[in-house]
Amino acid sequence: MPSARAATRPPLVLIADAHEWFSRALETVLVPGGYGVLKAYTARGVLEQVEVTEPDAVILAVDLPGGEGLNLCRLLRADELVTPSTPIILTQPAPTTRRKTLAALRAGAGELWGQQLDAEELLLRLATQLRAKADADHAWAEGLVDAATQLYNARGLARRARELGAGARRRAAPLACVAFTVEEDAGQSAERVTRVLREAARTSDAVGRIGPREFAVIAPETGADAARRLAERLAGALTDRPRRRAGAPPEFLAGYDAVADAAVPKFDPATLLAHASAALATAVRDPAGGRIRQYENGLRGG
Repeated sequence: MPSARAATRPPLVLIADAHEWFSRALETVLVPGGYGVLKAYTARGVLEQVEVTEPDAVILAVDLPGGEGLNLCRLLRADELVTPSTPIILTQPAPTTRRKTLAALRAGAGELWGQQLDAEELLLRLATQLRAKADADHAWAEGLVDAATQLYNARGLARRARELGAGARRRAAPLACVAFTVEEDAGQSAERVTRVLREAARTSDAVGRIGPREFAVIAPETGADAARRLAERLAGALTDRPRRRAGAPPEFLAGYDAVADAAVPKFDPATLLAHASAALATAVRDPAGGRIRQYENGLRGG
């Protein structure tokens, strides 16, 4: 779910440079200027930081060890590891040239700074880029969140599927999606479903409302068996009342899909949500075939 940042939280800047003296020099400017600072010293360190935090800006050395800065900038942009509006600023120890500036811009950076940049100019440039980011983030939030539940909407969940899929692909890790619905005669409200989802989901999961009574969970580090267990836990939490009448249809119906290794060629994370939704639709059409259905070619029942 999109994080609700406290209004008093300072903007967070990730500084990625192999030279501790330069990181400290930037820190002595940024912290008095009202910024929080994180540090990384290698490309691997940058990727680890952006996976567990949400930096508002990244200041990235061109000569960062373990992954040349231009290529790392391209990776951050191409795999959407940071939001499209997050400023990525490349730095180098030598004065900038037109050729190097154009290369930085083509890689997805907002600017290329020489390391002799004046402190006041640094703060003014960064503030300008972060104002633009705040406006863009607000616009994204308006279009990616379900107003009634504050969960992701279908568009937002699809975007998070791509982001989580990029992370799973780098780690060659499993990824799953569970889509489910609760029948109207079960007396379930969207508010209760939302509360159960927030209690059952891990912080790493992306949770969304994809229809009037349909919800979905994108679950990293989750294979097919674990996805089914997740669906069963949700079913237990949402259908804890005795059935009102004999022969009534299942109150909870779900579909799921999973990939054991997101690094397999041609895997598209967006297909997980589509496949889980298709399996759910099959369960709705034929609940007698199983209330929790796994997607396969032909939609095998569960």
